[in-house]
Amino acid sequence: MTTDVAKAAHDAAEATKAKAAKAGATVKKAATTAAGKSRAVASKAAKRADEVTETAVDTAKRHPVAAAAIAVGTAAAIAGAAFGASKLVEKRKEANPAPKRKPAVKKAATGPKPASAKAAAAKPAAAKKPAATKAPAHKPAAKKPVVKPNGATQH
Repeated sequence: MTTDVAKAAHDAAEATKAKAAKAGATVKKAATTAAGKSRAVASKAAKRADEVTETAVDTAKRHPVAAAAIAVGTAAAIAGAAFGASKLVEKRKEANPAPKRKPAVKKAATGPKPASAKAAAAKPAAAKKPAATKAPAHKPAAKKPVVKPNGATQH
């Protein structure tokens, strides 16, 4: 009975190999055909592009004024489209201005955190410096010289 099972497994393996080989050959043939068709289409497209370019150059040589007019018209059309697009963008910006940022909310100042006993022992506390005095908001008026009746001035 084991011989029958082994024979069946062997036959299945051989059939699978044959199918895989056949599928591989089919894929290779399809790839070769597709590559050949791609080359033919690319070759035709290149020939057609050369013909069109040659025709355009010949026409431009025969009718230089018309070729120049076409070039100027094309440039004007492109410039007009760019100008119109810039105006549309400006109108959209005016209609929908960029959202303004909200001012940042300042958090209330919190007092110093209590230091743990270990942190206090490891690091000595720094001495606090006295707060600097602010200068007066305005300058005092300059003293004006006093004029005496005899014409002498006193400072």
